[in-house]
Amino acid sequence: MEVKERIYLIFRFFMVLVYLALGVMILFFDTLPISISKTGKTIIGIVFLLYAVYRTYTIYKAFTAESDEEE
Repeated sequence: MEVKERIYLIFRFFMVLVYLALGVMILFFDTLPISISKTGKTIIGIVFLLYAVYRTYTIYKAFTAESDEEE
C-alpha cells in the first residue's frame, strides 16, 4: 500500500469518527444550539450513526477487495 493510499484510508476513518461523534452528540447531549424538535434530533443522530456504519463497511469492502487482488 502506497503512502498516498494510507493517508486516504486514515482520512476516511477520521471522517467516520467525526460522523460517530456528531451522531452521539446530537442524540445524547441537549447542549447543542440546534433549534429543532427532540424527534428531529433523534432522527438526525441516528442518520449520522448509520452513515458512519455504512462508510466503515464500504472502507472495509474496498480494503479487502484490494487485499485480495494483491495475493
